[in-house]
Amino acid sequence: MREEIFSSFRLVGGTALSLQIGHRMSVDIDLFTDAEYRSIDFKSVKKFLQNKYTYFNTSSTDIVAFGTYFEVGNSKNDFVKIDLYYTDDFVFEELVVDTVRMASLEEIIAMKLDVVLRGGRKKDFWDLHYFLEKITFNEMISYFQKRYPYNDDFSKIRPMIVDFTAADLDFEPNCLLSKNWEFIKMDFIEKIL
Repeated sequence: MREEIFSSFRLVGGTALSLQIGHRMSVDIDLFTDAEYRSIDFKSVKKFLQNKYTYFNTSSTDIVAFGTYFEVGNSKNDFVKIDLYYTDDFVFEELVVDTVRMASLEEIIAMKLDVVLRGGRKKDFWDLHYFLEKITFNEMISYFQKRYPYNDDFSKIRPMIVDFTAADLDFEPNCLLSKNWEFIKMDFIEKIL
């Protein structure tokens, strides 16, 4: 993230959350920017990453709408996936740790709730579960409302946060806090309903 080419990006999602709270392992890197749409030169990013890593892979198309992904590393069996995407304006202050610009916990909570509204994966529930003992669910919803003021779907968050239909089929995150999926589901049901 020290490279100028990434200066407008913030680390978001599970990796940013894992670095801040240490609750689970994360296997990818999500970098989001609130820079003006079409202002990022994704071809330059592609060239930079191709020159920096032994193994490089990406989408076969050069057409980039809201973002793209890259796989970089030592080999096809030893790489990390990097997602680079445009996002809505960040509304909470960034956190900078050792030159790594990250979304704040509030921003990540809001973004995770947005993902849950659209179906959510097991890891998203896992991430949000960490905060159930720390802050109220209404406070979490207030972060969502601040980040997405135009979205009136916040009334659907409660029913969606206890709908585990799709997430039940998902892989189990590598938890560092000795929690299990059944406990997490029961906790959400008890605290949200």
